[in-house]
Amino acid sequence: MTNMLKNVIIVDGSGWIPFWGDIVIEDGKIAILRSGENTLFNEEKTFDKVTNYDRKAYVIPGVDAEMTMEKYEDELKSILADLEAGVKIEKAVRKLTGYGVGQREFTKEGVVANVAVLDKPATKILAAYAAGEEL
Repeated sequence: MTNMLKNVIIVDGSGWIPFWGDIVIEDGKIAILRSGENTLFNEEKTFDKVTNYDRKAYVIPGVDAEMTMEKYEDELKSILADLEAGVKIEKAVRKLTGYGVGQREFTKEGVVANVAVLDKPATKILAAYAAGEEL
């Protein structure tokens, strides 16, 4: 199955600024990662599914194999705390990526597609959850 995440804001985990573009996931791996708008317009009809986020969602490196719910919640709280403290999202996510134990690969072509899509409603829900509000 080939899925396209169209017009997303990509935070690749490298520490560089986020960029918007398109990601194609095929057979569980990131097959194509392009920056810019409608970069794969001609190829879209060949994909099984195309979801257009219209630059209203972030794609960040997702979970690794040893992820637990507790670790996931801690990481979300860490990212949200950094954002509230004025840290840019690329720097907040960079803490979780790279090389070494407990870190995961950058989002790039050829890696396993362990990514998370955070749209505006999701970020509001996560912020409320981290603040202890009842959902």
